[in-house]
Amino acid sequence: MEIRDPIAVSPLEAGLVIFLTFFVMVFVSAAVLLTLGNEAALIVGELLIFIVPLFYLLGKHVDVKSYIKLNLSPKYVMIGLGCTVPLLLLNIFSAAILTTIFGSSQAVEESNALLLGVSSSPLGLVAVVVSLALAGICEEFALRGLLQNSLARRYSFLPAVLISAAVFGIFHYDPQFVYIIAAFFSGLALGAIYQRWGYAASATAHSVMNIVVLVFLMYGL
Repeated sequence: MEIRDPIAVSPLEAGLVIFLTFFVMVFVSAAVLLTLGNEAALIVGELLIFIVPLFYLLGKHVDVKSYIKLNLSPKYVMIGLGCTVPLLLLNIFSAAILTTIFGSSQAVEESNALLLGVSSSPLGLVAVVVSLALAGICEEFALRGLLQNSLARRYSFLPAVLISAAVFGIFHYDPQFVYIIAAFFSGLALGAIYQRWGYAASATAHSVMNIVVLVFLMYGL
């Protein structure tokens, strides 16, 4: 099988794949929610964010590992762990400012209540932890590994990180904009981590931050 140059992935194609991914994730997750419940829907939703872009890259015969800058050396995992604290502080700081400006976000409160409700049982807690870990793995693959990378290869880092962060914000839709803007700022930081150290670092930072936030929620912090 011929492996094509990763530059063959155009920003337009990557954008269309992300657009398709979003709608597949929304509709399939809704169907799973109605049939199998919240636990399955949380996990399936994140997996779809990974599966659709992966199938696209494989269909184009792209060397996926090379394209997304995947290096599983412990060094990059440790860098990702080290980035968790500043990423978490950025998330807390931006959320506090945005809440002061826009008021409390109903979408954020409902999301937090859902996570706490599902986590009230042992099986639910496992499902939530798995889904939050998958969020870092799957969302970084789609939005940084595919989208940001395709833009950076064609244009430059600045438009690439701005656009990928904006799409990251849209994936965290909130009519009151608090969640969207907070996710945008986190997306900028994750985009910088990805650009400097690659997929393993950004995925690790994203996943670990999500789990730390869950711990804070469970202890009312």
